[in-house]
Amino acid sequence: MKDLGHEYADVLFYTPSEFEKLGGLWPLRTGHNVAKANYSVGPRVIECFSFHFVLSGAVTLSTMGETVTLTKDSMFCLFPDVKHSYWVSQFDSEQPLRLRWLAFTGSQAELLVNRIGLTERKPYLRNKLTAELSELLQGCMQRMNGSQNEGDLQLQIMMYRLFELLSRPLPHAIEDKDWLRACLRHMETHYAEGISVADVAQFAGMNRSHLSSRFKDSIGMSPRDYLIKLRMERAGDMLRSRTLSVTEISHSLGYTDLYTFSRAFGTYYGISPSKYRARLSQPNEMLNE
Repeated sequence: MKDLGHEYADVLFYTPSEFEKLGGLWPLRTGHNVAKANYSVGPRVIECFSFHFVLSGAVTLSTMGETVTLTKDSMFCLFPDVKHSYWVSQFDSEQPLRLRWLAFTGSQAELLVNRIGLTERKPYLRNKLTAELSELLQGCMQRMNGSQNEGDLQLQIMMYRLFELLSRPLPHAIEDKDWLRACLRHMETHYAEGISVADVAQFAGMNRSHLSSRFKDSIGMSPRDYLIKLRMERAGDMLRSRTLSVTEISHSLGYTDLYTFSRAFGTYYGISPSKYRARLSQPNEMLNE
């Protein structure tokens, strides 16, 4: 990838043949990037349609007076002659914003874009980048980089295939309004398996920092603190049962060693697991819970 100042990127320009222009759809350029912390594009307009797919991280798009933040597996469309700008949001060096794009035009382009539910007023879709679609986008880039005389028919097929894949419904995708409920259910089901905030972010298809911010705004605590709460409340119940040792309880809650568990327990309850259990036999003494 080339260092372009605000990003590292590979860009490929494609010149369609006269034969391709007889059809209804043809590509113009494609590429992919890794954004830096200062990544920002626009305000500007372009002359064609351009699909941008979020491979990782989060991007904020502003167009037609609306602003939206999109995360992993989402996509947005830039429309011809419509002013837009987009930039990196909540930069994370471990999960930087990465985009793949494909610009195109043709007499059928607008009809196909509208057909999959994209409009100038709502130019984005969430949870659309499947493994099959990602493979197709890479294939388009390889074909556009090859001999155009030999691959123009195959490239046209791949372009239409792209719209066919995007038109498919994804019944199991997490809708924006349901993301919190889905995350809570996931955490409450798997907290004892040692899952991390990064695991929850991957499940939700969000940048970790973006997830943490939205999660705290919604329930008043960070996802990390919520996972600790689930584990510590369960630890208290298990200590009351007296059937497992402290070491066995720590392992049962996904901790790799007793020290890490004891430190987390002490921070949460203000007392060690052993003293917590010992005080259970002294009902008149208040527990600092």
